[in-house]
Amino acid sequence: MEKVKQSHFKPGLTTWILTSLVLGIMCGLFFGDLCSPLKAVGDVFIGLLQMTVLPYITLSLILNLGRISIRQTRNMALTVIVLLLILWCIGLFSVCLMSLSFPFWQKGAFFSTSIIDGPKTESLYDLFIPSNPFFSLANNAVPAVVLFSIGMGIAISGIPKRERLLEPLSVAVNALMRLNRMIVHVSPIGIFAIVSYAMGTLPFEKFGLLQAYLITFSAATLLLAIGILPMLISVCTPVRYWDALKVSQTAVIASFVLGSTFAVLPLIVEAAREILDRYHLEKKDTGGSPDVLIPLVFPFPDLGRIVGLIFIPFSAWFYGTSMLPEEYPRFLSLGMAGSFAKPAVTIPWLLDLMHIPHDIFQLYLAVGIYTTRLGDALRSVYLFSFAILAAASLSGTLKIQWKRFISWSLFSLCVAGVVIASIHAVLNYTFKDVYQSKALIADRQLLFPGVQEIVLKESASNPDPIQSGETRIDRIRRRGTIRLGFDAKRLPFSYFNDRGQLVGLDIDMAHRLALDLGVDIEFVPFTPQTLVTQLNQDHFDLAMSGLEGTIERATAFPVADSYMDVTLALVLPDFRKVDFLEFDKLRHSADLKIAVVANSFYDEKAHEFFPNAAFVSINSEEDFFEGNASHADLLVTSAETGAAWTLLYPKFSVINPFKKNIRVPMYYLGAHDIEFEEFMEVWLELKKKEGVFDTLYKYWILGETINPAPPRWSIIRNVLHWVD
Repeated sequence: MEKVKQSHFKPGLTTWILTSLVLGIMCGLFFGDLCSPLKAVGDVFIGLLQMTVLPYITLSLILNLGRISIRQTRNMALTVIVLLLILWCIGLFSVCLMSLSFPFWQKGAFFSTSIIDGPKTESLYDLFIPSNPFFSLANNAVPAVVLFSIGMGIAISGIPKRERLLEPLSVAVNALMRLNRMIVHVSPIGIFAIVSYAMGTLPFEKFGLLQAYLITFSAATLLLAIGILPMLISVCTPVRYWDALKVSQTAVIASFVLGSTFAVLPLIVEAAREILDRYHLEKKDTGGSPDVLIPLVFPFPDLGRIVGLIFIPFSAWFYGTSMLPEEYPRFLSLGMAGSFAKPAVTIPWLLDLMHIPHDIFQLYLAVGIYTTRLGDALRSVYLFSFAILAAASLSGTLKIQWKRFISWSLFSLCVAGVVIASIHAVLNYTFKDVYQSKALIADRQLLFPGVQEIVLKESASNPDPIQSGETRIDRIRRRGTIRLGFDAKRLPFSYFNDRGQLVGLDIDMAHRLALDLGVDIEFVPFTPQTLVTQLNQDHFDLAMSGLEGTIERATAFPVADSYMDVTLALVLPDFRKVDFLEFDKLRHSADLKIAVVANSFYDEKAHEFFPNAAFVSINSEEDFFEGNASHADLLVTSAETGAAWTLLYPKFSVINPFKKNIRVPMYYLGAHDIEFEEFMEVWLELKKKEGVFDTLYKYWILGETINPAPPRWSIIRNVLHWVD
């Protein structure tokens, strides 16, 4: 009697990838930041995957284009262009549709950065023109590599006896595919390492700041990836909807976990070829091979990048200035053009062009670990779908089933409507002002409080004049109090926080000075316009409020060594930054109106850089931000001061258009007294060597948190308490 063979379940690659994904999530949640060493394993795996991709794209395009005739190449080019336009329109329509998810919002929260130098631009010449193919290959300039490969393939297609070259190329392409498969077989290990590291180290709270964008972007991506694109394949070809989903899932999951479509291109090609072979949709000598089509369109805008443009209407809504319908044609055309570049370049550029505060881009980067991966997953589905539709069109097997197309379209619109309405309702109910940018500066506390202080509301001469034969330091010690001048509108050096406390970098230094002297403090207010007079009349012993040196101050008072340098910069509305790209031409314009704080270093320097401009003198930087500077176009100040003010006024930005950083020294000013001057010089030098200035600079200027962040939540630490 024959033994019945028992069938055993053999998990496929997709099963192993999903298993490693789940195990990675569990490992990250259990061990938390103890998973940090696994980052190196993930980086090695991604590097191994990527090493075959550019050689594969190059050789595959040359090989497959070299096999077909010039006429077939023209037909393929027409099909590719038409299909790309159709898919791009679907993506742009999705952006418009999903923008309806954002409810009306009166005002928004904002997270600002410190000094912003502006987005780095890429050389379009190097990106698209293969003047040196070896440079393009070495620098991952995929568009230039594709252009070179297309040119070589077309050139070879017209050469007699080209088979002598194509045969070894075919062997090389097959070898690269085999090498990629060998690496892919160990992908569960790499994916486990990547997911464990991400789940163990990513701060959960960052996602709360962009919940509206994350929800909307996720919904749009899922609708396209598991709905629209597979549906489009099923109504235009004989391919079943579920087959399209099942065959592509390995590549899609891998691209999501790895955060790179580039690394899984061979997997996408294999998935597309499997569908084409199963349904007999590809014919020879048509140029419709996935080996040609997918590398051909890879450098062009894809649905992942296009759907990512939702961040622009989200940002407008976030600030309470939702985009109007008439603004969308301009936004979509600019966004489509910008999609040829990386989002890190496109998003800041679009924010500037649409007059949206640029600083929110930092939040975009903060959640990039999730949105980039989701965009890569959609990009994989897009490339897979494109290859099948283009191959079917070139082989003549593409036929639209209009009844199914109309019914599926109506169904998709209904589903999208329900999703949009649901998101709209959820955001309208739950979205809160979760983060106030001004809290970064307005709620800040002193790092070094330690002495008793009195903050005077009005200035007056010291009620205890210096006695005969007494030095200033003697009087300070005799009285047990040092009088220090402050300007309450000198962010971030001295200002009142939301609790009415006098704080700032120089106020912290004042407390440290009084502590070292063993005395208390009387803070005496001054303004830049009255500073010289108040010092002459002995209103205070020392002025400490972010004072830059000027010719008047240098000649009137002794100046100790500078305690820090700041950078000369401009502050202007976000949308005006584009105007200053050609600064050398603009600086000579007679139409500029520039605000400067009267009697400041910047008042002197601004006339040098803008010889033909009109100038408006203001009492403090606050006048410019509050609109009390006679409609000035920009403010000349330091980058450090301007950045602090932009935390309170996020629609402004700091730029440094000068060809080099112009350093401005900051001083503490006091009246003539040799002993006190020598003491201050020694004291300042000691504080620098002790690291006090470095600590305060990071805290007040860069906005860093001095106390180390607590370890990320994990089961092993916070639930089981096995580690500290």
